[in-house]
Amino acid sequence: MASAVDEIKRLAKKKLLRDEKVAGVWDFIQIATGDRHTYDESLRAFKRWRFQPRILSARPSISMWTTVLGEPISMPVGIAPTVGSAALHGDAEATFGRAASRAKTLMVLSSVGDLPIETFVKKVPQDGLYWAQTYLFRDRRNTLHIVRNAERAGFKAIVVTVDSPVEHKSVGSKNGPTRRYLDILFRTPVANIRFMDGQEREFSKEGTTLAELWADGAACHKESFCFANWDELAWLKSQTKLAIVLKGVVSADSARQAASFGVAGILVSAHGGRQLDGVPAPLDVLPEIVHAVKDTNVEIYMDGGVRTGNDVLKALALGARAVFIGRPALYGLAYNGEGGVDQVLNILKEELSITMALCGCSTISEVDRSIVKHETEFHPKL
Repeated sequence: MASAVDEIKRLAKKKLLRDEKVAGVWDFIQIATGDRHTYDESLRAFKRWRFQPRILSARPSISMWTTVLGEPISMPVGIAPTVGSAALHGDAEATFGRAASRAKTLMVLSSVGDLPIETFVKKVPQDGLYWAQTYLFRDRRNTLHIVRNAERAGFKAIVVTVDSPVEHKSVGSKNGPTRRYLDILFRTPVANIRFMDGQEREFSKEGTTLAELWADGAACHKESFCFANWDELAWLKSQTKLAIVLKGVVSADSARQAASFGVAGILVSAHGGRQLDGVPAPLDVLPEIVHAVKDTNVEIYMDGGVRTGNDVLKALALGARAVFIGRPALYGLAYNGEGGVDQVLNILKEELSITMALCGCSTISEVDRSIVKHETEFHPKL
């Protein structure tokens, strides 16, 4: 049985590339824009921090329980909004919802994923913890469709992605020569966009390929990528009492503006390296964003590059309340179906428990900046 997320990734890749029908799914999971600088740096950033354990401080009982927006979770690791799971499993994002519920943590449902929110809630435990992701769509009815269904289903927050006014189309030479992912066929792609060009949408019975979906001028493409602003966010805030979390913040100035606006949380994220290449790795900007809102009640989360329990603890030490995983959840689903997602969460939980013990932390509240040090702070003795 695989014992590390990287091993699950390797086995998932091997499995998908064996079958030409789903080989393009691997390309889609791994795609990043430009020269993959942000994607690569998001992984490397964790290596630049070292642990400084507290000796003689460990206790035999380790608790990873914490809260997000007041809701308890068994570990500070949630599942991020993702696209592509329908090509791996018939229940698509519901597999992540069920796995998160079993692990007693949270999952964020994507607005442009493959499962309608109304279907999702019928396929997952009703007592699970779910947030709904959305964009500030051109047609406000699309945003309201997600918000109203989230309210009815007992979701606890709306996650607004704010880093995608346009699509970054350049995938760069480092992504490899193939673009097989454009041929992936989805039955109900971007399932929660219900209005296009002002008209109620009709889904094709034959499904839609990514190439058709994201073609320039395609109605779905125009609706998904739009130039929203703070006025649109103010409108959304006036429409719901659910907490609002902004996803895609990578600067202290933007964080301060979001905090003054009254958001409940900020998800420090570079969109998995799939939007603007060249923005900093989320972990690199996490400390300054935490500092920027330290006198507020805004909670800070991050995603991007998390692959081990060590990574999770470093992010927590630098001020994140919780981290989210996207690609690792997809690796698990590709490797071993829903059970593979369970494995990924269990691996991260076990690794985090061990790392906490080795660093002398028995509870999440004991984790702070004192247990990590950036590599630039170490100087060789002369």
